[in-house]
Amino acid sequence: MSERDAVAVTLPADVNQVDETGWVWAFLSDADEPERVRPGSIIVAGDPVEPFLARVVEVIDGPGGDSVVHLDVLGVPDQTIDELRRTGLLPT
Repeated sequence: MSERDAVAVTLPADVNQVDETGWVWAFLSDADEPERVRPGSIIVAGDPVEPFLARVVEVIDGPGGDSVVHLDVLGVPDQTIDELRRTGLLPT
């Protein structure tokens, strides 16, 4: 197993799945720990090969009683970590 395969994704999502709201969306039922997916939280979404950081915008009622999560894509983890290190918010 490679290091990339070990990525723990909080919410599986397809960054190209954007609905009429303009946000990426996913079903809450796909989350292993749905209690971590709440408005305002920052999570790792996507899949182990192509994860991305996202802020949970809202969780709304969806079809068949399944909740829909709307996500604001913040970026890919490597770029975010590099920026945090550059600004001194993370050690180098």
